[in-house]
Amino acid sequence: MGLFPSLMYHRIVSPACPADDPEEARYAVDLESFRAHLGMIAGGGSRAVSMRDVHDRLESGADIPETWVAVTFDDGNRSDFQHAYPLLLERGFSATFYVCGNRVDAAGGLDRAMIAEMSAGGVHIASHGMTHRFLSTLDAEEEASELEQSRDLLGAVTGEEVDHFSPPGGRYSARTVEALGRLGYRAMATSDFGLNRPRGRRFRYRRIPVMRTTAVGHFQRMISGKPARLLPDYARALALRSLRATFGESGYRRLRGAGMGD
Repeated sequence: MGLFPSLMYHRIVSPACPADDPEEARYAVDLESFRAHLGMIAGGGSRAVSMRDVHDRLESGADIPETWVAVTFDDGNRSDFQHAYPLLLERGFSATFYVCGNRVDAAGGLDRAMIAEMSAGGVHIASHGMTHRFLSTLDAEEEASELEQSRDLLGAVTGEEVDHFSPPGGRYSARTVEALGRLGYRAMATSDFGLNRPRGRRFRYRRIPVMRTTAVGHFQRMISGKPARLLPDYARALALRSLRATFGESGYRRLRGAGMGD
């Protein structure tokens, strides 16, 4: 049995949902590309599922089917509702949307009615913190507040328990894992690059970022479940992690601004 991918999107860009910020534009996938991605998943006999689907199945002791591709979105952008959600529904697919609390009802973000409709429609709503601050820059009390406030806000909107999380910027620590467990979270989708084992209960999941520059052939390799086809990506992720460890957060941001990417 092969490994399974969890894809990490951020926004779907179109004239109706532009990405004006250059940093966000790097993570913006155009509408037709996203439509093609879903077509490639379906065309290969696979289906897009949420991280709740994945985690519940592993917790039950069952293995992840080779046909499953987990799909996730970070931040809580308006394009989640306007573009991603209807296209997923068209194919009977699901996904997890990690929503940042302070983007709820904000310009360009999801409003409460959108989040409630998406949740009722069968996709999975989860937390992306409250203010999108990197947890590694906060003290323990601030970190816990980020996790608790976002959980309570989204739970009140959806009427469901919010127990999945993805850390803003992919920054987390052992303290984060401890706080998540204490606050009732069951799973975390990280920005650590890679595929996931299809069996065995766990708390942390790896993801593969889908970028503006992701080519069709590259996307096919992402969803193949074969790590050998992603060796250059693994090497790049290791190099970036080493840069962050060497130069610290501020130095890494300067390097990323010079074109290193994340």
